[in-house]
Amino acid sequence: MTPLGYALLCALHRGPLTGYELVRRMRRPIGYYWTARQSQIYPELSRLAELGLIASTGEPGPGPHQRMTHQLTPAGRQELADWLIQRPVPRPGRDDLILKTYAVAAATDRTAMREMYLAEAQRHEERLAEYRSQHAELLEQGGDDPRRLEFGAYATLELGIRLWEQYASWCRWLADQLATPPAEPPPTLASI
Repeated sequence: MTPLGYALLCALHRGPLTGYELVRRMRRPIGYYWTARQSQIYPELSRLAELGLIASTGEPGPGPHQRMTHQLTPAGRQELADWLIQRPVPRPGRDDLILKTYAVAAATDRTAMREMYLAEAQRHEERLAEYRSQHAELLEQGGDDPRRLEFGAYATLELGIRLWEQYASWCRWLADQLATPPAEPPPTLASI
């Protein structure tokens, strides 16, 4: 099984979806934390069907092709259930913003660096507003106990809100630090 295969099984766990609906779900909400291109999704659906993990049925579509609906088979549900309890495979982290921050002392234009961090804070705050809106919608549907409806979506939004709040706050803190020059030059590696 590929990571994309598991992502598609995750997307299908609530019920049948057409290929178009799967692509949309892979963009939002799954795309916030796990991405795949449309060109990758359809071949993987065929592979999952060959493995007996999903069943696909066709009906006449609006164009020349059939509209395919995909759903988990009992084997697919079992594969997903088995995978869910396995420890996640660690992925190497790659975050350009953090890498740039590591070398921020080398910046010759502190104003431009400050503007970059403020722009990043704004981007994080925009995503945060989107997460909060979706969070409120789920709470509205689930009442006082969000576990009654779409708990996985609620839980991922909780994490997203907490992370993006921290990222936005951190970016604004960095921008504040860059607003005034340091009292003395930072030490070089040779002096450490």
